[in-house]
Amino acid sequence: MSALEHLRPGIAQVSALRLIDYASAGPGLARLDCNELCLPPSEAELAHYREALASVPLHRYPDVSGAPLREALARRWGVTPGEILLGNGSIELIALLLVALGGAPEPAVLFPDPSFPQYGVMAHTHGWRPLAVPLRSDFQLDEERCVAALARERPRLSLFASPNNPTANRFDEAALLRLAALSDGAFVVDEAYADFSGATLIARRDEAPSLLILRSLSKIGLAGLRLGALIGPPELIAALDRVRLPWNVNAVSLAMACAALADPAALAGRIATVVRWRRELEAGLTSIPGVRVYPSDANFLLVRTPNPAGPVQHQMLAHGVIVKNVSRLPLLDDCLRISVGTPEENQRCVAALRAALGEPAD
Repeated sequence: MSALEHLRPGIAQVSALRLIDYASAGPGLARLDCNELCLPPSEAELAHYREALASVPLHRYPDVSGAPLREALARRWGVTPGEILLGNGSIELIALLLVALGGAPEPAVLFPDPSFPQYGVMAHTHGWRPLAVPLRSDFQLDEERCVAALARERPRLSLFASPNNPTANRFDEAALLRLAALSDGAFVVDEAYADFSGATLIARRDEAPSLLILRSLSKIGLAGLRLGALIGPPELIAALDRVRLPWNVNAVSLAMACAALADPAALAGRIATVVRWRRELEAGLTSIPGVRVYPSDANFLLVRTPNPAGPVQHQMLAHGVIVKNVSRLPLLDDCLRISVGTPEENQRCVAALRAALGEPAD
């Protein structure tokens, strides 16, 4: 018997994450498919980063506790460093929760559908049973079905992205808190896009003992550093820290993130700029006949087209603009997810969608 035959059964049910080879798509591609921040660091920020990196002892292991970054994040979010656990992106922290809370019998992880596809993927690969609860047609939580699932299945872990990916809307805060209060497992609200909504449940964690908050630095301009943070009670964070792999966050990421967080005004300005550009992109896309743009609390838009999404996506790529086809997900027939780009990229996106739909240019 080979090692291959001992793989978890769920691994055969998932596909490896493979993104497009952007270089092969040609020069000048407008990359509006991955919800990254469209703004690169300014020259002043780059100089600050170079200064921070110059002091990194690359021949030494990084601070295993990540204390400087946890302290900087604690100041940003109004919590204590002991309430923060760092991860190599939010996705590592989800994996850590699955490892720490898992075991026989096969536990259930609850999440809304549609939502971040990796929730289901990671459940399968870690030996968990995915429990997807359909959203309402308005993309809000079906609270009655969630309550029933919590009572029937008693999931050890629940994952609710708010703002939700790919629908872009925040879930009702009161509903989330009521569900968290009913949960006897870990109830995680994934706020990866919260900076663009201006709202967070961090200050309301005491209203539900099982409530944890997941945050990311990827969406505010540091995607390449791969940094996420879990916020929760110090006792639970300390217990999870025993499961965390040592040195999971490297010294370069720690130093650069601390440098970025040292200038909160620059971060706030960048976020405000993207929100403004989001409104401009929404107006441009809405002007195309037959196109519906849903309200967004994130740095991307959910767009329903009058034609099948797959061919539209391919035709937009032929015009140098790549967007995400999410039409295979429940409730999202003929839908594309479009990240907010620079004004020039957004104009190209509108023009590409017009051309893909056979509409005349403005």
